[in-house]
Amino acid sequence: MGAGQPERVGVRALRRGDFGEVARVAYATGFFGETAAGYFPDRGLFADLWVRPYFVGEPFGFAAEREGQVLGYIIGTPDGGEYRRAFARVLLGVLGRAVRGRYPQLGGSLPYLLRLGRFVSPHAPERLFPAHLHLNLLPESRGLGLGGALLDAYLAALRARGVRGLQLSTTAENRAAVALYEKRGLRVWEARESRLWQPWLGRPTTHLVMVRRLD
Repeated sequence: MGAGQPERVGVRALRRGDFGEVARVAYATGFFGETAAGYFPDRGLFADLWVRPYFVGEPFGFAAEREGQVLGYIIGTPDGGEYRRAFARVLLGVLGRAVRGRYPQLGGSLPYLLRLGRFVSPHAPERLFPAHLHLNLLPESRGLGLGGALLDAYLAALRARGVRGLQLSTTAENRAAVALYEKRGLRVWEARESRLWQPWLGRPTTHLVMVRRLD
């Protein structure tokens, strides 16, 4: 690239082959925009539990790229039931790999998994808000407008499918993300104090469920 030439940044539909890149970005941003390594040391298990279910079929979402490098993504499902079926399929494989010792850092990841079962996150009614999403950007890509571009593309794809509404889960710690969601018409459905992250964050945080009707 010549001096003074702008870097080419764009948004495209996710592909099956993007699993590794999405997993990389997810892990790098899994703790309030920073690496998940501090609370979930098993990178492979992290990818299998939180990314792989979205790649059981064709992924529904978009990638933000700069010169061919994935800087962030938005991924989710138009149908929560479809996601749960995919997660159940993936979980069977995860359990088998765990028994065979394929996750070398499983022990270090158990404290979070146990707390996840104890401090269950709230959800909005799926009959009103069947779709959900996850949006993550690498630190170096923030401020480029990619979050808004990804979210706009995702909302347009949901409307094209006739989906009536969507929901997402985040925390009050993610101030920039919450501001973006509010700018795109999402509102807080429920706010609940949670101690899920307390061992790593040092305090409780407020879990937010945000929603938007599309019909």
